[in-house]
Amino acid sequence: MKNPIKCKHPILKIVLIVWVVFSIIYVGWSQYNYFRNFVYQKGLTDAVTEVIRQGQECKAFPVALEGQGVQLINIACLTQPQGEDAGE
Repeated sequence: MKNPIKCKHPILKIVLIVWVVFSIIYVGWSQYNYFRNFVYQKGLTDAVTEVIRQGQECKAFPVALEGQGVQLINIACLTQPQGEDAGE
């Protein structure tokens, strides 16, 4: 059987293969950057927004990562307005 695709110019075949490989690498790199810049940033923004929301309630709340955690509270909730500390 004869090969139905016969290339008379081997350099054209090499250039085509290099172009396909480069295209695959470029698309993969651009998808990685999309994930890193948008998806990761979205998760980070959501986490900070949740910490701010919980901090506004003036109650201690837990924050944990990989088995380690702390209790956080908004420092503005710990300070007293002027005049209250003197018993007014």
